[in-house]
Amino acid sequence: MTFKEIMADKKAKHWACLSWGGSLLLLVYFLYAEQDLLLFTPLIYSLLLAVLPFTQKNQTYQLFPEYFDDPLSQLRLEGEMLHVKQHQLTLANVNKVAIDQLDETKAFIDFPYTMYGKLKFSFPAKELPTVKAFFQQHCPDIQIIR
Repeated sequence: MTFKEIMADKKAKHWACLSWGGSLLLLVYFLYAEQDLLLFTPLIYSLLLAVLPFTQKNQTYQLFPEYFDDPLSQLRLEGEMLHVKQHQLTLANVNKVAIDQLDETKAFIDFPYTMYGKLKFSFPAKELPTVKAFFQQHCPDIQIIR
């Protein structure tokens, strides 16, 4: 991640500040402690902590690794069965679906209370109203959450 991305993401900013604070504490310890060869270890750790936030990849896209240009191709309703990707769900067993926007270009769909996360995927943000309309029209009993 770049410094700008870290500062824009609230969670990444929090962990980066903790990491940089720990790095500073270790450096202060290294400077004010007795000069011993074993005290070189805090210096190495402080440098690793200072660089750590830049080694993390953007977590948003790792949560939704599957991307489909046409989300409705992955959603189909046949009678009382809802087909999501290659999985089948009975409508009576589905109470909630999470549909929201990830960023300016991507949105996601997730069934957080079913199938242990196998059903989530991302799609273009411009398709978000279409996906919501699909659930409102065909599955009015399923609550859309964010």
